[in-house]
Amino acid sequence: MKHAELALRNQPGGFWVAAADPTVVTHAITGQIPLAAVRRLAVLTDGAARLVTMFDLLNWRGVLDVLDEHGPTELIRRVRAIEAADPNGTKWPRNKGSDDATAVYAN
Repeated sequence: MKHAELALRNQPGGFWVAAADPTVVTHAITGQIPLAAVRRLAVLTDGAARLVTMFDLLNWRGVLDVLDEHGPTELIRRVRAIEAADPNGTKWPRNKGSDDATAVYAN
């Protein structure tokens, strides 16, 4: 699994990790929307996003709802609970048992 991840890192068709190579920012997907149209937003590291991207237990609206109702601590607690329940990656295969998890929420 780690070899597959490394083969896709910072490659077209793969994913971009700025920590490994800061020049990958040229591949960022950017856009603009009027501030008045923003009701709430979240910025998450991949570790905090695992409930959606890896575990498929919430959708993005669900993540925003958890953040709105309980805050980032609860979102990360849920991620850590799922990771702890599957320490060897049997149910949810992954390269590492847990990943850094940071969440910023604004509404």
